[in-house]
Amino acid sequence: MFKLPLMLLLQRGMFLKTLREQGIAWTGIAAMAGFIAATCALYGAVMAFWSSPLLALYSAAKLPLVFAGSTAAVAIFNWMVAAALGSGLAFRETVALTFASMVVACWMLLALAPVEVFFILTGAPEVAMATEAEVDFAYRVTLLSHVGVLAAAGVVGNASLFNGLRAVVKPGCPAGGLFAAWVALFAIVGCQASWILSPFVGHPLLEKVFFCKENLDTNFIEVVFNRLLPSFLTGKRLW
Repeated sequence: MFKLPLMLLLQRGMFLKTLREQGIAWTGIAAMAGFIAATCALYGAVMAFWSSPLLALYSAAKLPLVFAGSTAAVAIFNWMVAAALGSGLAFRETVALTFASMVVACWMLLALAPVEVFFILTGAPEVAMATEAEVDFAYRVTLLSHVGVLAAAGVVGNASLFNGLRAVVKPGCPAGGLFAAWVALFAIVGCQASWILSPFVGHPLLEKVFFCKENLDTNFIEVVFNRLLPSFLTGKRLW
């Protein structure tokens, strides 16, 4: 299970050489998907353990669905775009590259998970002993810290994806344009999937649910501009 993930961490050039010369077997792609799911389960628990053990369990189950599920769905569209741009990538190669970028991102999540745990344990107040305003402030800061960690992991993963694309596509294929299309697709699918399955961090004073049914009636972009940005700019509560 860890052969390809370790290769992507320590010998990324060897992974690309194997992809070009021999290809990555479906069993190898399944192993990468398993690594992504296991890593995201761990980080999902980290995201919500301060709020509630139950919500930590929920997040541990949901975050792998967002990452591995979105990656699998986006890989199909990535192959279509790659074929249209004359990349020369076969379907399995496209899937392998897409999952490889998420494996690199997950290594970043593993590296930052202990930092996030330390940050929460030393900075977040005891919910039972804190005022409502203190809990609300701690929730906002915790939410932003997790967004920062996930963003950092995404940047590292996408950087590896861009370097991988430049190494394996046919000459004349616009690797930059292909990369931009892939990232845009993943951002759209991933953000919407994360919104539908939210909450992940969870407010300690709210009911602990697996997901909010009303999220099915909205989309991520609408929430960002109509709720999140106004909340952070004005200081008003999200709930």
